Amino acid sequence: MQYLFNENPLVIDRELASVIGLNEAIILQQMQYWIKKSTHEIDDKTWIYNSVSQWMEQFPFWSESTINRTIRNLEEKGLLFTGNYNRDRRDRTKWYSINYLQLDSIMKNAFSQNDECNLSNCDNAISQVDPMQDVNLTKPLPKITTKITTKTTKNIIAAKPQTQKRACQIPDDFEPTNHHRDIAISQNINLDNEFVKFRDYCLANGKKYIDWDAAFNNWLRNSGKYQRASPNNKSNFMTLAERNKLVLESMRG
Repeated sequence: MQYLFNENPLVIDRELASVIGLNEAIILQQMQYWIKKSTHEIDDKTWIYNSVSQWMEQFPFWSESTINRTIRNLEEKGLLFTGNYNRDRRDRTKWYSINYLQLDSIMKNAFSQNDECNLSNCDNAISQVDPMQDVNLTKPLPKITTKITTKTTKNIIAAKPQTQKRACQIPDDFEPTNHHRDIAISQNINLDNEFVKFRDYCLANGKKYIDWDAAFNNWLRNSGKYQRASPNNKSNFMTLAERNKLVLESMRG
């Protein structure tokens, strides 16, 4: 029976998922797991850092945009402290620490008007065995597999409906990630130069996107494609504005 395991399945707190969202609860629990292992003590907080590609290795059932969106939701809810303690200041990888006071406040406010539910007695854990009942953010997630997650979360708890994102102008704090740097290296282009051109073009033309990470991904890939054009290709002799226009048109396509 390959879909059932004797080991502990993926476990999250039912009430936490119902208040902040299923995806958010899963990632926050995994961050707690790494924080408990971390030795990075800075400013009276314990910090962790993972690139998007490293988070994708831990959550292979999600796309990059889903992971980015979920982490941004946690930041907007005030559940994460963010910082940059990289030795190379050009490295934009974010560091994270959990805001436990904000988490406690959100959970208390969510259930303060529900007299029927005593939080100390509620059966919160998503599990079928007694040893798994006492579950909270002090315990790490067990081994994660696609099979366990899809079987467990799909059939036992429904994700909280997410507010649909709207297209917006490029955020002031939008910066290249390690994933963007990997693309730039693979395309043999200068990431910093391309980011400046990308930001300037989007601001000058009032461009709006729902997923700015994906938009910059496409810009980098298309910039590399035009840069590698043969000497006989007319695109080599286009102006910068003409090349940028072609890149944006291909992104819309």
